[in-house]
Amino acid sequence: MESPEQRRERRRAEKRQAIRMAAVRLALDHGLDAVTVEAVSAAADISPRTFFNYFASKEDALVMEPVWRPDDIVDLLGGRPADEPAFLALKAVARELAVRIRPIWDTMQPFMELNSRYPELAARARAVDQTELMEKVLGAVRERPGVTTGIHARMLLIATFGAMISAVQESAATGEPVETLLDEAFALLERGL
Repeated sequence: MESPEQRRERRRAEKRQAIRMAAVRLALDHGLDAVTVEAVSAAADISPRTFFNYFASKEDALVMEPVWRPDDIVDLLGGRPADEPAFLALKAVARELAVRIRPIWDTMQPFMELNSRYPELAARARAVDQTELMEKVLGAVRERPGVTTGIHARMLLIATFGAMISAVQESAATGEPVETLLDEAFALLERGL
């Protein structure tokens, strides 16, 4: 059962997502110039003042909330057995992330469409996240057994994310369980594709 604080946080997250989706729909339907704080507020049935309780700017409302944060991945890796080889640890982390992403994949599609139409939004979202993600997670991967060099850690990480995203996309397209597809993707990686 939810505590009052958990319920408040859930409702706040739901409201934040509703405002964000209103902004994205406006941008997709009418163009980026049509996205004003007033227009988003009207579409989300809130006041402009309420908008600023959730977002600092209209641009912030157009960027998808990260599905994972670098610290999440580092924590997941840290929770794996210390003697587990990097490849197996990353496979387990990828499974957990894929299971988390798959149910919300369809809600991510409008953001992907928006980013393809307006690359400047995608660049804004990626600017800090990718560098932070790579450095924090690479540090955790380098510490795993079996990692021989920095390039080895990078390749393991890139292959893991590639396998995970491929499995999620294939699951969305075919309806197959993401876990089954992820196992197949990692088996392909182990065999050298």
